[in-house]
Amino acid sequence: MKAGRDNLDRLIVSIQFDRWIFGFPTRFTLVSHEDVDHDPLKSSFRFPEPLIYSDNYVPRMRAKRKTYSSIYISEGSSAVIKRVKVTPVGSRTLSRLIGIRVRRLHAFWWFLATRDLLVLFVGDLYASEIELLGKLLDEVSDLDAILLVSYGGMTPPKHGVRYRDQMMVEIGELTRREKEKGRILYGLPHPVIPEWADRSAQRV
Repeated sequence: MKAGRDNLDRLIVSIQFDRWIFGFPTRFTLVSHEDVDHDPLKSSFRFPEPLIYSDNYVPRMRAKRKTYSSIYISEGSSAVIKRVKVTPVGSRTLSRLIGIRVRRLHAFWWFLATRDLLVLFVGDLYASEIELLGKLLDEVSDLDAILLVSYGGMTPPKHGVRYRDQMMVEIGELTRREKEKGRILYGLPHPVIPEWADRSAQRV
């Protein structure tokens, strides 16, 4: 497992996820959606190019940086970026994978695949989407690792929560089940550092 974990860590370190990194050097940036706290263009930190995005994100110019390279990948498509196959997961793709009609996702999720590894990046979600995520994780049996945001308490109805600690509790339960399957969990502090993570990112 050590060799597999080392390869996972190398893959994860090589990518900037929204405004989180796990180390250096990073080779490209993946964007889940355009909320300010996720958008690399809203950060003063210079992100690695190209910027990879899908249908729910419109990259906008920054005053301090007029140009940057970017690659758009439509839902239903994939692209190989620096030897990593990148696939966006929007509502249509998720509906097909889990057999349930999904009208909308707060953020696009992303599959990252190499010859030996399969990883899912979930940059943000609403409370109602945690159950959908659980169904996807049950369907994708060969998944090696998950990158997932963490949450503290939220005042209802933010993110669709019914009570303050709903996101924290339900994601805690989901990650416990995934650990039992032997999957590696990478945490994206949003804003709290998750106790369930095998490794947590730094915000930039």
